[in-house]
Amino acid sequence: MLKTQRIMIAVLIAVFAVLTAAYFIVVRPMTAPEETQPETLVTDAGEGEAYSVLLMFPQVRREDMASIEVHNDYGTYKFVYDKDAKDFILEGHERLARDAEKISALVVNTGTTYALEKLSDHATAEELEDFGLSDAADPAYYKITTNSGTVHTVKIGERIISGGGYYAMYEGRDAIYVLSASFEETVLAPVEALLSPMLTAGVSAKEYYKIDNFSIKHYGEDFLTCRNLTAAELAELETSAVADAVSVFPGEYQLSTYYDKTIQTLAAYEGEEVVAIDLTPENLEKYGLKDEPYVISYEYEGYKFRLVASEPVDGYYYVSTSAFEDIIKVPEADFDFLSWGLLRWVESSVFSRGITSVKEISVHGGDVDETFRLTHHPNDDPNLIVIGDVCGQIANVRNFREFYKTLLLVSIEGEAPEGVTADEDKCMLKFSVTTNGGKTTEYGFYRYSTRRCLLTVNGSSSFYVLADDAEKVISDADKAMKGIEINATDKK
Repeated sequence: MLKTQRIMIAVLIAVFAVLTAAYFIVVRPMTAPEETQPETLVTDAGEGEAYSVLLMFPQVRREDMASIEVHNDYGTYKFVYDKDAKDFILEGHERLARDAEKISALVVNTGTTYALEKLSDHATAEELEDFGLSDAADPAYYKITTNSGTVHTVKIGERIISGGGYYAMYEGRDAIYVLSASFEETVLAPVEALLSPMLTAGVSAKEYYKIDNFSIKHYGEDFLTCRNLTAAELAELETSAVADAVSVFPGEYQLSTYYDKTIQTLAAYEGEEVVAIDLTPENLEKYGLKDEPYVISYEYEGYKFRLVASEPVDGYYYVSTSAFEDIIKVPEADFDFLSWGLLRWVESSVFSRGITSVKEISVHGGDVDETFRLTHHPNDDPNLIVIGDVCGQIANVRNFREFYKTLLLVSIEGEAPEGVTADEDKCMLKFSVTTNGGKTTEYGFYRYSTRRCLLTVNGSSSFYVLADDAEKVISDADKAMKGIEINATDKK
């Protein structure tokens, strides 16, 4: 029995060996997939290859390009590589800001021109006509000149029926290729599409407050002019601010926070798109700039900026800039300051100054003719002493502080009507404030109607206040002199 088992095991091993050999020698070779050899891309003379894809000509890298010239339905332009700037500059418009992303796309499209398909090696005259590549069709083209002087010119014709590309040919070769539709964003686009809609530049966002001599004109007429205070003037105000600005025209007024927001916007602003790169009479006329509806000018660190804006058109302004000599499309909401009245630009409070910076207040109106002289003792009690030339020392300093609040609550209500003047016969009140630094500002109130007074600030008159405010100042000044309790928020 044992012998029989050994014989059976030996037979099974032999059969297994035979079947295994048969599998590897016969069956497996028959069922295994065929090994495919990678196809070698065949290129004709002058063509190139990258990643097994056909190029219309050997790849030209950015660093090897001297220039890229483009001709299309919108005109002809040329980008030249500037070694100092390490960038492509638009010839004849060196100051224009370029869109770095779009320029990179142009360089890639033109320097590495992939052919989606090669249709013909020897195009006929009829094919050239059908594909928009004949001389009569004036096809778009781009021309690359390398640093070594080699020139590559590619003509781009009609769009293919499917819309996914364009017919093209290499100058000096009869072959016809199909290029990607991506050329619509570069070679086939207007040059303006490759530029950055930068309207202002060169002003540090952190130092926008250094913008000086800001002004707006409307059709040649002065509307608003502002200037920064000098170091000496800041010292007079005893302010800790490193900078401050006041209006000069139509008068000297404290500027509102909207002024700050405006100059921050102008520090470095980009619009929506470039619409024209030449400030020709035709372009100025086309975009509503010929008559200079709005002129914005300002200075920064010795540089002068000048912007000309159109009237708003369909939710946009068109703005030309002297810095780049182009015209930018700007959303109306971004330049809404052009539509503001004067009241938006100035601080609504007629007077706004901390009492610790004031040394003298004079009030002349009604039966009041008084000058209050203030002495400050920051670390003593009392920390404020007030002595009137007429009434003597004010015993109730807290009450005098309430009078001071009354001055702070006088507010501008609106722009004064044209023709209203400061008639001294109708003057209700004058009060002046002198700071510890020696700066004196005089405020005048001239009634021109039952409820309104023309306001003057150091003689300038652009706004009106309510006559009730003038009467309240007179009344509370009289109470301060007499020691009668004052409530600044009461009407009288």
